[in-house]
Amino acid sequence: MTASLMTASLLTTGTSSAEALTRDVLPPVSGRTLTVGPDGEYPTVQAAADAARPGDNVQIAAGVHTGGLSIKTSGSPGEYITFYGQGGTAVVNGRGGSRGLLALGNHSWLRFVDMTFAGSRGFGAYADGAHDLIFRNFGINGSQDGGLVLLDTADVVVDGCEIQGTNARGTSAAHEALTLGHGSRDIEVKHCRVHDNGEEGIDVKYTDNAGISIHDNASSNNRGPNIYVDTASDVEVYNNVASGTKNDTKSGIALAVEDYTGNRALDNVRVYNNVSSGNAQAGLSFWVQSSGTMSDVRVVNNTFYDNAEGSVAFYGGDFDGTNILRNNIFADGPVSHDAFLVDHNISVDPGFIAPGAGDFHLKPGSTEAIDKGSADSAPAFDLDNNLRPTGKSHDIGAYEQ
Repeated sequence: MTASLMTASLLTTGTSSAEALTRDVLPPVSGRTLTVGPDGEYPTVQAAADAARPGDNVQIAAGVHTGGLSIKTSGSPGEYITFYGQGGTAVVNGRGGSRGLLALGNHSWLRFVDMTFAGSRGFGAYADGAHDLIFRNFGINGSQDGGLVLLDTADVVVDGCEIQGTNARGTSAAHEALTLGHGSRDIEVKHCRVHDNGEEGIDVKYTDNAGISIHDNASSNNRGPNIYVDTASDVEVYNNVASGTKNDTKSGIALAVEDYTGNRALDNVRVYNNVSSGNAQAGLSFWVQSSGTMSDVRVVNNTFYDNAEGSVAFYGGDFDGTNILRNNIFADGPVSHDAFLVDHNISVDPGFIAPGAGDFHLKPGSTEAIDKGSADSAPAFDLDNNLRPTGKSHDIGAYEQ
């Protein structure tokens, strides 16, 4: 089931997103266990990887391991090769390069649990043409180029990652902190922290019919945008907190059409239940580099607050299809656009519990927002994954009171 179809099911059944796409990522009970560490069978992670076959587990002692990891063998259907830290996080430290400190290539049926790759002089982790990958409690800590880069890669779950300090060479760096691009499809990114990186945080780009969902993440203090969807279709961005972009041309969440591909189109993108605050540009921006069309974009039940260039900014491009701005809190001032259906929004601070501390839950007395939303196109849950509505109608903004 693609991410978009999954969420459509959630909206009709009322199932929370936290229950969706649950996959087993623990080491399987069958297969050999190859150990790495002071008392292990193998002196390095690479040596164990070279010996691993489908269904095997590579158990890596917690602590720092030098040298990098280049994958040379795929698992098989139902028989992942699993790499996991034992007794804590296993940190792999090394130079890396154009293929990544974790060089996945086009190898598949692999999973990585409780592992961090640190200090790459190129990419942190890099896959091109792979499929069936799982990253759980996975980290990238420092890289000159992008962090976790997945190109033309399908059927991936990234759950509980932390990516920081990537793109250290700045705007000349290749790819972004977390890149899902160039034909990557059917990917779920959830429960991740992506922060303090030198370019975009989470970037979906150059893919039609992507089937990608970005949800329940915190993306902050990146050069920005914190979450970026560029020239792609069938993407959902929900239940995220995007805050503190550093560059004054970068918004918290951005939808764009760049000139890189001939398609010049962004289509069927849903942005809901997000908080976007304290960004150096807008909370959400629409940007077209030279020419292009955006269509069927729905922006529903988001909260925007204290963004330097307003809640939502439009920078060129044409719009087609049905586009919606509904049930949003535009605390930075009113938002309108002729190409959008604009209704059930408010353009003031309705009364948040502690906005200075990042708590944008509604106070009980926030009467302008509570029960004032529309059920039309509204999600069946809020940013806390609580069901909507709890009162006589949906609340406005990312949280249901």
